[in-house]
Amino acid sequence: MTLKKLESIARKLPPWATRFGKRITVPMRGRNQLKACKKGFKEFGTRYPQPILFIAGLPKSGSTWIEKMVASYAGYHEYLLPAIAKHELATGGSHDFEMPVGMFDNMKEMLVLTKMHCHGSVNNVKILEDAKINYVLLHRDLRDVAVSYHFYVHNTPWHPEHKRHHNKSVQEGLSVFAIRMLPAYIKWVHSWKKNANPKHSIQLRYEDMLLDPIAGMTNVATLFELDNSIETITALVEKHSFKNMSGGRSIGESSNTSFARKGVAGDWKNHFTPELRDQYGRLLSDFLIENEYETNDSWITKESK
Repeated sequence: MTLKKLESIARKLPPWATRFGKRITVPMRGRNQLKACKKGFKEFGTRYPQPILFIAGLPKSGSTWIEKMVASYAGYHEYLLPAIAKHELATGGSHDFEMPVGMFDNMKEMLVLTKMHCHGSVNNVKILEDAKINYVLLHRDLRDVAVSYHFYVHNTPWHPEHKRHHNKSVQEGLSVFAIRMLPAYIKWVHSWKKNANPKHSIQLRYEDMLLDPIAGMTNVATLFELDNSIETITALVEKHSFKNMSGGRSIGESSNTSFARKGVAGDWKNHFTPELRDQYGRLLSDFLIENEYETNDSWITKESK
């Protein structure tokens, strides 16, 4: 049975049942992933200078998109640490996850690709530096993150925040996100910008990846010392286009149950009311200007279209 089929079944079960099932299956999946990582190293380990690759991004910021492209390199396999899944189930997210000392010690002689949502605390950056791991960081307009987050959580009964979104309208869900998640997400971006080592990392904006995914993936492959030839990068980008990853839909079409619900930037404009613009503006005004998503505060007072 495919993962998509299992998820389809799980979405019809009570939330408590799906969360219980995830607690049981996550460790099993982790063990299977580690076996695959070991096998990949035996077959392809001599090909790559960097056996462990690390990607960090906020939820719904495109990190899974990059993860799928990087995982296409022969031998690498995705690995989700059970500790992260456990933390997310307990707290509602892993954006504040602190890596334990020696987190990568059990990944020797493996080809590992690990994607996390953890923040760029001094501790987390030091763990990466001590393990000599390069890392890719992905940022996105937090207004679009909010929209994608609501649709995802609304349709994901095992998510800890599901109870706060499943019976809400889009606008009500966005207001909940602004109260519960937005301040922490702002701090997340600031933490990586402040603490990341530019010699061992790159920071990408999701919007720039959409405009020129070949240039973005070339930068990723170069940092990770992977094949960055134009032929290889073009093939990866085409294989993992949003049209292919969302079941044949074009970038502008909706698929609320898919992580690739929409590939467009600026979808927030279709959902923000004047009240939401004001609520988000009070929190996001400086952030959006600092990160070049806006040049001024005029977006706060514009009427929703």
